[in-house]
Amino acid sequence: MKKKTIEQYNKKHKNELPILTGENVSLVPIPDSDEFYGLYHKWLSNQELKFKLGEEDMEYTLNEIKEMHDEWKRDFKNMTFCILNEETKEPIGDINLFDSEEFKGMPEISIMIGEHSKKGFGTQASRLLIDFAFKKIGLSEIYLTVYKDNIPAVGLYKKLGFKTYGEIKDEDNREEYLMKLVKKDFKTS
Repeated sequence: MKKKTIEQYNKKHKNELPILTGENVSLVPIPDSDEFYGLYHKWLSNQELKFKLGEEDMEYTLNEIKEMHDEWKRDFKNMTFCILNEETKEPIGDINLFDSEEFKGMPEISIMIGEHSKKGFGTQASRLLIDFAFKKIGLSEIYLTVYKDNIPAVGLYKKLGFKTYGEIKDEDNREEYLMKLVKKDFKTS
């Protein structure tokens, strides 16, 4: 049986993302608004967050952020959602699932919480997207890379059931874990 991909799902659904709602967060398509792009620019200007993402040397303009999101929206191999705080309806980050070149076309997940970290929002958002990926898209495994020194993210992924299966170094010689989650190991609570 051929493995399912993000691209297959997106082509079937005309690249229209669903809205996934949880107890404290919702995952919605990226808003096409100057307000959202300004907030995203603020997040990507935070040095601590940039370090966690491995983008310390990156400086983005508002226009580059908008172009990046427009490109993601058009890419059939990518599903990028805005994470909303369900109580306030404010954007607090983004999460995406994509057919990864690094993992030879296998699905990869990544998340960025720009605000309100340490409130469990990242865990809830990840569970929503992974549950959708396994149940609705039909994926059987999901991969990721995470910096070893990003302790909160490593803890989050382990809590979800991801297992480390290797280590690599990025172009700056910073150590990363290679992690994989198979459907049977996914921890929904």
